[in-house]
Amino acid sequence: MIDFDFVSPTKIYFGKDKEQLVGQICQEFNYKKVFIIIGQNSVKKSGLLDKVLSCLNASDIKYQILEGVRPNPTIDLCYKGIEQARSFKPDALLAIGGGSVIDTAKNIAAGYYYDGDSFDFNLHKASPKKALPIGVILTIAASGSELSNSCVIQDDKKQIKRGFNSDLVRPIFAIENPELTYSVSKEQTAYGIVDMMMHTLERYFNPSSDNEPADGFAEALLCSVVKAARTWVENPNDYDARAILMLMSSLSHNGITSIGKGSFLYVHQLEHAVSGVYPSVAHAAGLAVLFPAWARYYANYDTDKFDRLATNVFGLNKKDKLANANAGIDEIEKLFDILSMPKTFKDLGIDQPDIDKLVNLITDNGKRVINHPKKNMDREVLSKIFESCL
Repeated sequence: MIDFDFVSPTKIYFGKDKEQLVGQICQEFNYKKVFIIIGQNSVKKSGLLDKVLSCLNASDIKYQILEGVRPNPTIDLCYKGIEQARSFKPDALLAIGGGSVIDTAKNIAAGYYYDGDSFDFNLHKASPKKALPIGVILTIAASGSELSNSCVIQDDKKQIKRGFNSDLVRPIFAIENPELTYSVSKEQTAYGIVDMMMHTLERYFNPSSDNEPADGFAEALLCSVVKAARTWVENPNDYDARAILMLMSSLSHNGITSIGKGSFLYVHQLEHAVSGVYPSVAHAAGLAVLFPAWARYYANYDTDKFDRLATNVFGLNKKDKLANANAGIDEIEKLFDILSMPKTFKDLGIDQPDIDKLVNLITDNGKRVINHPKKNMDREVLSKIFESCL
C-alpha cells in the first residue's frame, strides 16, 4: 500500500423523496442564493425542476437557472455560466442531473474565482485555488461525479476533451433518490452501469499488493453492480436494484476503490480521444467498445490480475490463468450484450475512424507515452487496440 490522502466530504441524503428536503438542506448550509445548472429537457419534463423550485421558494432561497448542458459537456456553456454566476453572485451551485451537469457545475465553480480561461484547468495549465460550493440532486446512476473531484469538459472547436482533479470541486452534498432514476431511458441506464463499472475496473488494474484493501472494495462493488444490473434488466422498477446502482455509482468514483494505490484510468484516455473527435459518441458507449479491446490486449501482460477478477467477481476457476482471465472478459462482454452496448466503431456510428488522429491526440503527436507497469501504452499499442475495434 502506498501513502495517500483521502478526502470524501460529500454528505449524502439517500432515499425516497429526499429531493423535497433541498430547501432545508440549503438553509442548513446557509445558502441563500443558488445558481442552478440543468440539462436540456428531462428535469423539466419529469416535473423535478418545478418540485425543486417550489421547495426553494418555500425556504426563501433565491435562484437563477442555467440550462442546456448536453452529454460530453462543452466549455462554451461553462463560459456562459461563469458570466451569469458572477452577475448573480450565488452562495452555491446546485446541479440537477448527472455527470455532464455536475462537471459543468465544477468548471463554473472553479472558474468563478479565476481571472483566466477556465479550460486552463482541464488543460492543466492552472489549478483551482478557490471554488464555489456545489450541491447535487442526482437523477442518473452513472458517472459518480457527485462524490468525485474530477471534472471532464470538451472543447468542440479544438476537438479536445480533458479532465482535471481538485478536491475544491467535490460536491458538499448529494441528494440521491433512486426513484428519480425510474424515468431514465433503458439506454442511458445501461450507459450508467458501464460507466460505474469502468471507473472501478480501471482503478482495479493499477498496481497493487496481494492483499490490497482497495481491490477487495472494487471486487465487492463490481459483484453488487453486476447482480443489480441483471435484476434491473428483468425488472426496471426494482427499487433495491436502482438503489444499489445509485449508491455504487457514487462509490465507484470517490476514491475508495483506489485508496492506498494508483487510480489512473487507462481506457478513459482512449475514450476521451474518441468522443473528443466524434462528440456524438456517448462516453459509456465508447468505453463499452474500448474496454474489452484493451482488456484482451493487456490480459497477456497482467494475467494474474485478470485471473483474480474472473475468479472473485464471476466465480470462474479455469486451471489455465490466461484462459480464466479471458473467460472473465467474456463475462463482461456478455453483460454488455445484455445491456445492448455497442461492440465496434461502426456500432458507434464511425465507419472509418481516423486512428492516426486519435493516437496523436493521446500521445501529443508522439511526445507522450502512457506509463503502464506491464507494458507502456505507446503509439503501437494504442493503434493495435483501436484497430481491434474496427
